[in-house]
Amino acid sequence: MIDSHLFFTLYMGIIGLLVGSFANVCVYRIPRGESVVKPRSKCPSCNTEIAWYDNIPVLSWLLLGRKCRHCKKPIAWRYPFLELTMGFAWGVIAWFYPATENPVLLAQAIILFSLLWILTLIDIETFLLPNALTFPGIAIGLLFSWQQGYILDALLGAIAGYGIFWLVAKLFWLATGREGMGQGDFKLLAMLGAFMGWQALPFIIMLSSITGAVIGSLALLLAKKGLRAEIPYGPYLAAAGMIWFFWAKPILHWYQGLIGLA
Repeated sequence: MIDSHLFFTLYMGIIGLLVGSFANVCVYRIPRGESVVKPRSKCPSCNTEIAWYDNIPVLSWLLLGRKCRHCKKPIAWRYPFLELTMGFAWGVIAWFYPATENPVLLAQAIILFSLLWILTLIDIETFLLPNALTFPGIAIGLLFSWQQGYILDALLGAIAGYGIFWLVAKLFWLATGREGMGQGDFKLLAMLGAFMGWQALPFIIMLSSITGAVIGSLALLLAKKGLRAEIPYGPYLAAAGMIWFFWAKPILHWYQGLIGLA
């Protein structure tokens, strides 16, 4: 007989695959201001409606030979990639956050990851972090924080998250006359503050700034675009936020040991 925890993990992984299919709709439609509910999904090349049997996560992509059934144009790798990563992540989160122990924390982790992963892919493709995701994300984060008893920390986190980046962008504009950061980044940091409280912000800002500067600069140099070209900052914020969410206690313990407080 299969272990109940393993069964739940596999079940959540399958649900994650299905959610990943919907997430692909969000990544494509939300930046374009389109409804994610209707009409039915269409091939972006020939505009033909996709039948349900051609829209099964990952499997349909493989059976179709990675091409549209009608126009034979290639189906982007992003579609199965998002479905697989969403399914895998949901399964892993369910494994480490059993619903029987803390269902609220499980829901919080899954919703936060899903929002951040969708926002990351949108930012990479379009350099946008849509209000349609960040504003509801802030509200959801505050709701979870209220349920778990740290609503004041979360309110401060949301306000400080937006305010810090607004101030940095304003100072950068005054110093250079150029925009150094989009308002979507302000709202994304506010969302992370709402989910995890103001205590998460120093780590998220520090890690995302360092990794963004190093990886972004290397990518621009390799692409020969110059250091003034635009790079998406949302993925670095999202990654730093998830690292803090899952490993805040070990990080704090390591830091306290480093400075001799442990």
